[in-house]
Amino acid sequence: MSAAAPRRGVAVVAGGSGAIGRSICRRLAATGYDVALTYNSNAEAAAAAEADVLAAGRAAMTRQLALNDANAVGRVVEDVVAAMGGIDAAVYAAGPHLEFAFISEIRPEDWRRVFDADVNGCFNFLSASLPHLRRSGAGAIVAVTTCATEKAPVRDILSAAPKVAVEMLVKGIAKEEGRYGVRANCVAPGFMTDGVGGRILARDAQMTEMIRRQVPLRRFGAADDVANMVGFLLSDEANYISGQSIAVDGGYQL
Repeated sequence: MSAAAPRRGVAVVAGGSGAIGRSICRRLAATGYDVALTYNSNAEAAAAAEADVLAAGRAAMTRQLALNDANAVGRVVEDVVAAMGGIDAAVYAAGPHLEFAFISEIRPEDWRRVFDADVNGCFNFLSASLPHLRRSGAGAIVAVTTCATEKAPVRDILSAAPKVAVEMLVKGIAKEEGRYGVRANCVAPGFMTDGVGGRILARDAQMTEMIRRQVPLRRFGAADDVANMVGFLLSDEANYISGQSIAVDGGYQL
């Protein structure tokens, strides 16, 4: 095994058990971050993500967490600080399970559930992390959103609408917290072969081909493509980038 990268600090990844979240954990560990990750229900996937971090020679911890429970989020963040010494980076890579649906088919209770999980969950996580990111002196936030925030989707508003709110929250943090040295950005994935996107595409070959033709590169991305951008935004090379939403979508937004 190659030597571990020099320690950069502590990153907390909310949603570290998902395909993109796990790739982010792996990428951050490879670049020197100790990683604390949270998961909602998939303990097996979370354990695999933690094992990736440990294999890279970095410290790791895992906590089950419902992000829409503000008190629970606060306790987990304090546990991370006590165990790992602080928080230097916060990555929001979580999101509720959802299906493609026309707006006319969405039930009000599903709309409320998704917004509570995604928008309120992101707010709870970033709100609890901010005091520690300030203390870091060079704290950084990245939220994984969607390229659909710039191009209204058909049958995918349940994914896009909450992420629009998340993006505005992150940009607001960038504007207000920059004076404390905190940077905040979004990464906006397009259609990915991993995770939920991959499962949806695999079920409908006709829709998959239709979407592929709308992507200028004529191919879909992978979780590692998103993780690479997250890793860059949390690196020293990006230390003057804040308040941005960067699409990783093969040109789909064009």
